[in-house]
Amino acid sequence: MKSDAAAGRVSPAVATVLVVLLLAVVAAGLWLVMSRPSGGPDLPRLGAAPEFTLVSEQGKTVTRADLAGKVWIADFIFTRCGGSCPILSSRMAALAERTAAVPAIRFVSFGVDPEYDTPEILAEYGRKLGADPARWTFLHGDRPGIRALIKDGFKLAIEDGVADSVEPILHSTRFVLVDGEGTIRGYYDGMEQPPVDQLEKDARALAAALPE
Repeated sequence: MKSDAAAGRVSPAVATVLVVLLLAVVAAGLWLVMSRPSGGPDLPRLGAAPEFTLVSEQGKTVTRADLAGKVWIADFIFTRCGGSCPILSSRMAALAERTAAVPAIRFVSFGVDPEYDTPEILAEYGRKLGADPARWTFLHGDRPGIRALIKDGFKLAIEDGVADSVEPILHSTRFVLVDGEGTIRGYYDGMEQPPVDQLEKDARALAAALPE
């Protein structure tokens, strides 16, 4: 018959398994900590936002580098759009108003109808929306460049629709969130309010994590 002490003793094999499990738990915890972004909310990193050199509604050359160190939200619109664009632009305007006290958040609207939407027309569109030119930029470029930027850079859809429809250009209705390092951190359905609310929350969190 085994003594009480012997009965309560853990065998070497069981002890080895327990040690291995403990080490595995510690390693997993360290991996989770180390794999998190260095700062800001725990959002995915979805690749670099594409490089671009375009002209603003103010006639100024704007590049992606000009937005470095800022959190920015992009959308894709055209002024003749009678479908999704008025909704997207009104939601963007509301976001800009609600985050007016957070200057590190910027807004960038890429024009997808460059033959019609000259910088002057985009400027008038922005004025009607009450856009602050210091925070909200409307960008113009040639058609091939804009389409490549959207398809290959932002990985979003754009194609021609029916010419005499309310939306002759079919484009993504997603907002894109980009952090201060130029990395895409999320895509949000701009046609629905709950995703836009989440976008605002994430943008504020990224802005709060920017170095001072």
